[in-house]
Amino acid sequence: MRHSFPSAIVCLLATILFSLDANAQSLPKALTLEAIFDEGLSAKDLAQLTWTPDGRLTYFLEVEQPTPSEAKAGSEDDAEGGERDLWVADVESGEKKILVSADELAAMAPSPSQAGVDEREKTRRTRFEVSAYLFSPDGSQILFTSSGQLLLYHLADKNATVLAPSKHGVLDPKFSPDGESIAFVFEHDVWLVPISGGEARQLTRGGHELLLHGDLDWVYPEEFGVRTGYHFSPDGRHIAFLEMDQSSVPTYPITEQLAWQATVDLHRYPQPGAPNPRVRVGIVNLETARTVWLDRAAEYIPRIDWADDDHLAVQLLDRAQEELELVLADPATGRSKSVFFERDPHWVDVTNDLTFLADTEHFLWTSQRSGLRHLYLYQRDGQLVRQLTTGEYRLDSIAGVDEASGWVYFSSNEDNLLGRDLYRIKLDGSAKERLTQEKGTHAIDMSPSATAWVDHYSALDPSVVRRRTAHHPASGASLEIFRDRELSDYGLVQPEIRELEAPDGATVRVLLMKPAKLKRGKKHPMLIYVYGMAGVPTIRDTRRGNRHLFHQFLVQQGYVVGYIDDRSSAIPGHKHAALADHDIGPVAAADAAVAVEYFSSLPYVDGDRLAVWGWSGGGFSTCFQMGHTDLYKVGIAGAPVTDWRLYDSIYTERYMGLPEEEAEAYDRTSAVLGAGDVKGRLLLIHGTHDDNVHPQNTLQMINGLIENRKQFDLMLYPNKTHGITGADHNVHLYSMIFEYLERHL
Repeated sequence: MRHSFPSAIVCLLATILFSLDANAQSLPKALTLEAIFDEGLSAKDLAQLTWTPDGRLTYFLEVEQPTPSEAKAGSEDDAEGGERDLWVADVESGEKKILVSADELAAMAPSPSQAGVDEREKTRRTRFEVSAYLFSPDGSQILFTSSGQLLLYHLADKNATVLAPSKHGVLDPKFSPDGESIAFVFEHDVWLVPISGGEARQLTRGGHELLLHGDLDWVYPEEFGVRTGYHFSPDGRHIAFLEMDQSSVPTYPITEQLAWQATVDLHRYPQPGAPNPRVRVGIVNLETARTVWLDRAAEYIPRIDWADDDHLAVQLLDRAQEELELVLADPATGRSKSVFFERDPHWVDVTNDLTFLADTEHFLWTSQRSGLRHLYLYQRDGQLVRQLTTGEYRLDSIAGVDEASGWVYFSSNEDNLLGRDLYRIKLDGSAKERLTQEKGTHAIDMSPSATAWVDHYSALDPSVVRRRTAHHPASGASLEIFRDRELSDYGLVQPEIRELEAPDGATVRVLLMKPAKLKRGKKHPMLIYVYGMAGVPTIRDTRRGNRHLFHQFLVQQGYVVGYIDDRSSAIPGHKHAALADHDIGPVAAADAAVAVEYFSSLPYVDGDRLAVWGWSGGGFSTCFQMGHTDLYKVGIAGAPVTDWRLYDSIYTERYMGLPEEEAEAYDRTSAVLGAGDVKGRLLLIHGTHDDNVHPQNTLQMINGLIENRKQFDLMLYPNKTHGITGADHNVHLYSMIFEYLERHL
């Protein structure tokens, strides 16, 4: 059939328009900062996942945004949390349903934003994953705690009872083993209230702001990962608690400047060489209310656990953190006996891996004495029975123990250096097997009986969708309880990873993201992301959150983005981290030079337009490298440590020693003392309520720059803490960083 001329034109135009429309639909969506931080490119995530006492059901809260944490790096996306539902999932049947609705939870278990708490308290709850609810031992009741009162919710009739109604602002409640009582911390002492109602009974006495009983200071949760200051014995007859005397700990003033009348909070914060809180262990008999005290003392008591009804296990650590002693104590008398010592010439890392077996004759322990953390089985008297794992890989942690079947479950990087998998091994050291298969990182939440688990899976590959899956191996059942949004429409680039060799043979690892289409002969500016702290890599086989999406945004704007892991973090494991002992800063800077030489050799990178940035430890690395190298034209430092004398005692002394004994090392690693040699443009960013890395760090860096007549730029976020939270603030922060790069790079 022949078409008339006009008809042919119409058909041709229709074909062209259809083709253009199809091409438009196939083009990737452009990332914007508003899409990342305002609209949110992540699905509602899980938080505070736990298991019911029968080990079959998982409960979780749905929150508005994911809340990933990054060790010592500051939060990327600290969620404020809004409306949330409490869900229940039955792994075997595959059923998921809302157990308590968002409307009910708003009153009983408000999120931090709903509760109206200040930024520091919000940070404490999110950073330390403070639980908003607990199940009773029989699973029939839920204790909601985030309102500051004890609300006992009865699942059968869906009614709530307020316990100890006169007590407001209670902390860290927990059920007694028999479920008949609830202990809690109130005004720095431990109390007990029956769930049937009635008056609360005070168990410890004399607590106040400077003398904490069962309550925690700032530095123990931050640096030792301590999440509670007291523990019930398994039979419920005793409570062991930490007493922390802060009276000699120096203070740092945190000032409220947004109120019409400024106020000051004197924050107790031990700096290197300064007095730490004095700690001791008390054991209170719940029947007599009599307290006995452990007959041992130490600079640090980072862990207390019950081995059984009649033995309290206490870990004692010296100030140099090079010798840890495990002791077992009699709860009736406080008398103890030494079990064994763990010693290391660099430092001993404290873990949660101590696991006492029900046979009352053995316990599991992990140690990095070989240079890499591995698993060991001991007798109760401290005699080594056998080493269960060995090899050139690092065991991450014990996930659980199924003693009835003789299995120990653990996570390690044996088959993926930059990832993590779940394994199991028999207590006799045989039959080790890998249980997770997909390449990436598998973080495990194991049920108390170690017969089921939730696998939190993600990978660096942008085509992999982050998800959470519950597994019940005995029945063969699995249930996906969370799947993130697909981002394939956004044209995210695949990161490339390279291993470089330093002049002395050490490994330096780099990650590279470049624009999808490179024009021959065109050279691009480059932003390099750093952290630079011993044993904490930035390059891992896992999804890293909104900061990573910001880097993908920069790639779409024509930047090349790189990450650097120096020799102390490129290969996970203690013997590699120890390469930066007493040298935090210079080691990373020397290895950064190796990485920058490689980046500058790439035909599409403009070696004269390089910028470096990082947060917290990465802020330190940025400031240090801007003043001790000539690698970069621009530096952007968020919440930086600028001199290790200004950071906290536990973290700093672990790697640097005491300032009075290691003055040369502290001077050599100071960014402030290098301020006079800063080259290029430097932007400093800090939250004024940062109680982790105090604004004093940035102010001393500013003073060093001024005294050396160096120009710089500064951005302060009023009342924000170590992580800058909130959509408005994050859009502002990352827009400012992007505009700064555009202006100066």
